[in-house]
Amino acid sequence: MGIRDKWRQLKATAKGLFHKPAMIGTPPSARPMWHDPAAHAIDFSKRYAEPLDQYVTVRMEDLGIPKDRIGSSDHDHGIDWCAFNPYEDTGGGVGTEGQINVDSGIFNLELLIQSYGKKAGTLWARSPLPDRIDAIIAHEISEAEHATHEAALKAAPQTEMPITHRAREILRAMERGWKGR
Repeated sequence: MGIRDKWRQLKATAKGLFHKPAMIGTPPSARPMWHDPAAHAIDFSKRYAEPLDQYVTVRMEDLGIPKDRIGSSDHDHGIDWCAFNPYEDTGGGVGTEGQINVDSGIFNLELLIQSYGKKAGTLWARSPLPDRIDAIIAHEISEAEHATHEAALKAAPQTEMPITHRAREILRAMERGWKGR
């Protein structure tokens, strides 16, 4: 082997040292869209639906929600009953007979911005999960007891349920920031 052959071999080796390796892991096109807060919230909620359902059920009981009002069904997703619905993304809901549930919206830190303004949205995003859950429970039970969303916004911060102080702050911010007027 001559000097030229050795030189070519050395150049090829050196070129390989500076070449970027092939991608490692899942390609970006196959990864979930974590830049979409609502999609991320639903994905997370589906993976942890059972323990979340148990937590929300117990919390509703602790807050004094009557058992027949805890949880609702979602036949579109094959759910006969749940206190936590991983498929919905509004924060919570009221069933046809006044039953309430919490949903994946509690994990969406941008949930309140569009409908309630930046102040409510920032407070929501900076609040711990138990406070967000309490706020949703109080709002949904108020919505079940009052005829309209607007009436529920006024009543929820004054609830006699033992919700957290921060949950009351969230509810007041929602009332002040409501843009549906």
